[in-house]
Amino acid sequence: KFIFKVQVAFQVLLHSKEIKQEELDFLLKFPITQDAKSPVDFLNENCWGAIKSLCEMDEFKNLDRDIEGSAKRWKKFVESEYIEREKFPQEWKNKTALQRLCMLRALRPDRMIYAIEIFIEEKLGEKYKENRRIPFAESFEETGPTIPVFFILSPGVDPLLEVESLGRKLGFTMDNGKFHNISLGQGQDVVARAALDIAARDGHWVVLQNIHLVANWLGSLEKKLEELCDSAHEDYRVFMSAEPAATPENHIIPQGVLENSIKITNEPPTKISANLHKALDNFSQDTLEMCSKEAEFKSILFSLCYFHAVVAERRKFGPQGWNRVYPYNTGDLTICANVLYNYLEAN
Repeated sequence: KFIFKVQVAFQVLLHSKEIKQEELDFLLKFPITQDAKSPVDFLNENCWGAIKSLCEMDEFKNLDRDIEGSAKRWKKFVESEYIEREKFPQEWKNKTALQRLCMLRALRPDRMIYAIEIFIEEKLGEKYKENRRIPFAESFEETGPTIPVFFILSPGVDPLLEVESLGRKLGFTMDNGKFHNISLGQGQDVVARAALDIAARDGHWVVLQNIHLVANWLGSLEKKLEELCDSAHEDYRVFMSAEPAATPENHIIPQGVLENSIKITNEPPTKISANLHKALDNFSQDTLEMCSKEAEFKSILFSLCYFHAVVAERRKFGPQGWNRVYPYNTGDLTICANVLYNYLEAN
């Protein structure tokens, strides 16, 4: 998502002629002058080689001399913890956003991801920086009896919870028989076929989980979905999920199923802030106000969400984060919230 966002931003700015192709080429290709010896102790040979390459452009002429002549000032700047938020020394702070990115690319390549996020926010707006996902209810509005939903599964993310939650609001539950949830595996294709027939006739919802586990039946599933489209009830909906293939050669999902579906993937969020927002998004305003001890419930629930965000973020460190692999998914958080509610209500 980050790479796609960056590519879109650069193409938009190139089209509007807000940035120069020459400067963008430097940022992407990062040419380095070979055998360039760094005259300062705070820049290695690679960084200095990049500075020398940058100086070949008119906009950056004498940058190398300025760094040598004001080494103390530049050292303080280069060694800043959050250099992308600092102002460049002297007249260099008046350069364009892309030109500042080029200089940062040479001086502190380790801070480029953060610098590019600020660049996108500055040029396109804050909404393009945020990685907030679209609520499932909005995606559902684009579905129909002939347009199923296809969830591409990610570790630690369970899309079924959102489907069940929306189903309860719209009156499609297992209790009233209008919600059919089938986890596919050996022998479950017969159950799935029967559920599809009933759902298309009476206007029910059908969830087919892990369809990648029944590769031999996928061709029949594609034909079945096409047959039911013509005469299906207007409330009929199909939701499918499958894990992404490891390689292009291992793709087994029929092309027709993919083309006719709305594809949704909820990748695990990165960074504490995104994890915290993801955790809080699981609770509606009604949930926050359902406890008789509302103030205590809200404050402790926030603490639970923050703890869940920290726990989830540590997964990216592998065995150093947690020595046992566990998904720490939304189900764990919602169960904790239910326990909290029960505890407060009983005391």
